[in-house]
Amino acid sequence: MIRIGKDRQGGAFFTHLILSFTLLAVILIGLVGGYLYVQANRLMIEEVARDSRERLSASSDFIENTLLQKYETSLRNRALSTMSLESQSMLNVLLDSDWEGNTSRIAAFRKELEIFKVGNEGVHNISVYFQSGDYVVDSSQFYMQTSNSPDSSYIRELKEAGLNRWIPRTLPDGEEVLTYAIALPYGSMPLQSEGAMYLDVKLSNLVQMASSMMSSPLEQLFVFNEEKNLFLRTNANNEKMLGFVRQRMEKKQEMYYDEREQFAVSYREDASSSNRWSYALVRPMNTFVSSSEQLKSQIIIGCLLVLLIGLLISYMISKRVYIPMGRLVTSIRGLYHHGGSPSPVWNEYAMIGGVLDKLGQKIERLESNAKVNELKNLLLGADLGLEYDHYLPRDCHYMICGIRMLEGSGEDFQYVYEQLAAYVKYKYVSLNAGEAAIIYFFEQQMDIDDAERLMQAEISRVKEASEGRLRFGAAFGTLAGSPEEIPFSYQCAEHAFRYRFFYGPEAVIRHSLVSAFSKAPRPFSFDAYKNALKAGNEAAMNRLIDDFQKDAGSGHLQLETVELGLLQFAATLYQVVIELDLQQLVPPSNLFDELKKETLAATIASIRSLSAKITSHVQESGNHAHAKIILKLKHFIDEHIHEDLSLNKLSEVASLAPSYISTLFGAVMNESFTEYVTRVRLERAATLLREERRLSVAEISAQVGYRNPQYFHNKFKTRFGVTPVQFRNANSELSLEA
Repeated sequence: MIRIGKDRQGGAFFTHLILSFTLLAVILIGLVGGYLYVQANRLMIEEVARDSRERLSASSDFIENTLLQKYETSLRNRALSTMSLESQSMLNVLLDSDWEGNTSRIAAFRKELEIFKVGNEGVHNISVYFQSGDYVVDSSQFYMQTSNSPDSSYIRELKEAGLNRWIPRTLPDGEEVLTYAIALPYGSMPLQSEGAMYLDVKLSNLVQMASSMMSSPLEQLFVFNEEKNLFLRTNANNEKMLGFVRQRMEKKQEMYYDEREQFAVSYREDASSSNRWSYALVRPMNTFVSSSEQLKSQIIIGCLLVLLIGLLISYMISKRVYIPMGRLVTSIRGLYHHGGSPSPVWNEYAMIGGVLDKLGQKIERLESNAKVNELKNLLLGADLGLEYDHYLPRDCHYMICGIRMLEGSGEDFQYVYEQLAAYVKYKYVSLNAGEAAIIYFFEQQMDIDDAERLMQAEISRVKEASEGRLRFGAAFGTLAGSPEEIPFSYQCAEHAFRYRFFYGPEAVIRHSLVSAFSKAPRPFSFDAYKNALKAGNEAAMNRLIDDFQKDAGSGHLQLETVELGLLQFAATLYQVVIELDLQQLVPPSNLFDELKKETLAATIASIRSLSAKITSHVQESGNHAHAKIILKLKHFIDEHIHEDLSLNKLSEVASLAPSYISTLFGAVMNESFTEYVTRVRLERAATLLREERRLSVAEISAQVGYRNPQYFHNKFKTRFGVTPVQFRNANSELSLEA
């Protein structure tokens, strides 16, 4: 029987089981509770909307049918005396006569209006307009002409739109009022009326009365006239809330609930009202006491109770699951120990996962290594009887591109190439850290020249994208019609690589191009070259070398043919060295290995340099009896060109006086000691600039004995007409063209 939770690992695993089942319970409860909560929230919104509509309807009814209706009734009662034309009421008499001769009646009538104003709370003023006499009487003033009244502009518009409806307006004294007017005599048509009576009610009084209808100080009632202009609000100015209300008016949205701000906006247009006013009510959510809120609370409490039950069930299920799982873990632990002891902090999950991960990684490595090895074997021609259908597609053509890294790794090249490859399908094969191959495959109907141009363009894009971080050379093999022909294409790519001798180490070379070069050697007179060396004829020697370089670099000769010619050059040089006993000029090693460089231009330069030494030696030995002494000194200078050289140091080597050595140099070499040392140093610097591109100009300056790079710069430009950097760049371009 496995004991549960008695050790650190088992306890952790048991805890994880409980947490897992608990999490499942929480998710299920969350889904169900969330659904119920959303439904409760929807019910709450519907309840808020219904309650808001009812309160908005009650508010509008209170304002128009209770507050304002009271004033309308009082005004009509005051004007009822004019209904009968035979009535001799004071108002009827004034309607039919001018003010002249009726001043006492007007004074008495004004007193009646004043009493009416005092008897109706909230009334700001009551006025009467007499059309026949064109004068106005209100509760405090008598205006003999209507134009003298502050309400003259309002009176002019009464017959058109101002009768039998409440109009919000601002009086000249700044008081905001609602004005209601009726035609006189009462009941007459507006166009047939003889005057009008109108009542001004203080808007502040209406606001106070409407505010008493609000259930909370935070509620706000907005009333808009027919033109949708706000004229009444029950709370302090709140432009943000007014903005929300106007948005609902524009969208004709009767109900809006803002969940983030926690308020509800209800909107209503009363088309049946003679005033045609619009109403909006803004209510914070905390003013509602709804049954939906109680439902939300019940949902939360219910979810918590179910969660507690879920925890208990999770514990029971985890206990039942852990017993068989514990036996399995014990078995795995025993198997795992055979391959090494696990970390003591591992739990059962980590142990099982670690075993599976290791197995998966091992399988993945084996598959990856097998795939790479099979493709390598395919390239190298190792026929293992394997099928490559799952690696390479059939019914297409193949071509190999070999890659040789000069700077950077094959992994860097692969990463950049995979980002840019777009036109040709391929498989990338890493051979080692510095070499790789790309197996291209394309449709059989594609033209071979088009395919090569596409592949070469992709390689060129890698060069541009790497911005000098990757330096490499590439070569394309022949076209292969089947996977079995791929090894031959790879061999042809390797052969094309050798033509970097012509084009440089970073060239991209196609085998289809170099295979068309001529194999026939070109005639060259090595005897004439030999005679020029033995005669010390430097001009003839340079002319013959120039002819060979021009022919070899023409781009029409195969590499083997050019190498054969270079080998003959080396043999001729060695023959001259032996015949003239000039072994001190040639290092004691294989002459061809010393002469051959990475490129044709550099190899020709090394041959020319050695040839110049021989012709110079021949010239010097024929000009003076002390040629052997000078030759010895020249050899010493060549070997110690990087040091500080002086006549005193040469006198110690030759055991001769410094002045005599200076005279000897001038007679034999036709130049002074200083001129000779300067020439040798600058020629050595030119050679290093051509061949040793990794060396900086400052390093080359030090190697040829110049401690001051600027002084070396000036000397070099004086002799060659260009700066060292310009000289190096010019020779690099010539090398690429060759």
